[in-house]
Amino acid sequence: MATPVRSKPLKILRNSDYVTFMLDMVNERMKSQGSALYERECGVTLRELRLLRFIGSEPGLTLTRLIEGVYLEKTLASKAVQRDLVLRSVGVEDARRICLHLTQDGVAVVMSAEPIGRLAESTFRASLSEAEHQMFRRCLDKLLHSVDDIVAKVEQRLAVRKRPSSRRAA
Repeated sequence: MATPVRSKPLKILRNSDYVTFMLDMVNERMKSQGSALYERECGVTLRELRLLRFIGSEPGLTLTRLIEGVYLEKTLASKAVQRDLVLRSVGVEDARRICLHLTQDGVAVVMSAEPIGRLAESTFRASLSEAEHQMFRRCLDKLLHSVDDIVAKVEQRLAVRKRPSSRRAA
């Protein structure tokens, strides 16, 4: 059995000090509880409902467009659209493209979920004042559009740290 290297706590940031960790916690809890609610009330998981909503908002879209729009792996998206809620059809402009449409049952599921989603969203929003909500949305939008830049800056700094200094090389 290995012995502990250090008995004192490390002087590091805790998980809860990271914004991404806190966002993950809120997101995971909301998704988990929301999915259970949608499954009970509408017969679909939150993931499936998100796919159905996207197809409903862009009838005739391709599987590739669906995957891009909902940020899901191809296999997960393909599996979810194999139910009787989505109809696959050959593309009019390009017969090699498969287009997705909701069936009548798919439309019924999305429309039965819509009031639940609106109630959940308004209840979630009510935990913040209108000013806080607007600021939160602006911050999320800003962070979303900055992800690539943020990662590039971190990569750049890591690359600088890994470069051998000219003194050590001499």
